[in-house]
Amino acid sequence: MPAHGPDDARALARLFDLIARLRGPDGCPWDQKQTLPDVLSDLIEETYELEWAANEKGEHELFDEFGDVLFVLCFALFIKHETAANFTLAALADHAHDKIKSRHPHVFGDARAETPDESLVHWERMKSEERQKKGEGVLDGVAGNLPPLRHAVKIQERAGAVGFDWDDVAGTVDKLREEVDELEHALESGDPAKVEDEMGDVLFAAANVGRFLKLDTDDVLRQSTQKFIGRFNLMEAMIKRDGRRFEEMTLSEMNAYWERAKAS
Repeated sequence: MPAHGPDDARALARLFDLIARLRGPDGCPWDQKQTLPDVLSDLIEETYELEWAANEKGEHELFDEFGDVLFVLCFALFIKHETAANFTLAALADHAHDKIKSRHPHVFGDARAETPDESLVHWERMKSEERQKKGEGVLDGVAGNLPPLRHAVKIQERAGAVGFDWDDVAGTVDKLREEVDELEHALESGDPAKVEDEMGDVLFAAANVGRFLKLDTDDVLRQSTQKFIGRFNLMEAMIKRDGRRFEEMTLSEMNAYWERAKAS
């Protein structure tokens, strides 16, 4: 695919012309009413749909979702440009180019990287230097509105990058056991605030185990949820096939069906 060309410029200009028409005086009332936070919220949703299409759908759906993300991103940029003239596609592209290039000294400089892990070391080092120039701390700049598990892992990665980390995965597993024990003690105390605090520590520790194992904790949790859904649906089908209903069953009886579903 070419880096750029007349077709790309024409297509983007056509898309921005469409957005201008929608936002104009004789445009769409709903589009006219949209604010930047509104559209950025839509962008998050569309990005999730794009990821879902990439993992679960076919090429047609993926193509469609790529288009949705591109449109909403351009829509957000158009709205911001209405109040800040320096927010242009060219300015953003130049900024992104220079920033990403500077984070690849092993490609455009004297540094060397033979493996993906070595590349990541250079990337993180350059990002760290950028934060230092801005006077930011180690944990500054991590988006606080990331999905909670992903946010936890990002914070753990930042702390680990400066040496504040476990020596191996065994340490993270021991910490998880410790946090589970503390949760049990909190439950015994009957203090809701303490239970909530310890439950959060358990989840944070579990995310750290996943990080050490180089697992995507969001994806792992998603897989387990889908596994539960599959087993529950099978259990429900078995119960219906036997002419029974959840409302008339004990938990023990449900568990018996659950074990049958797992065995299947």
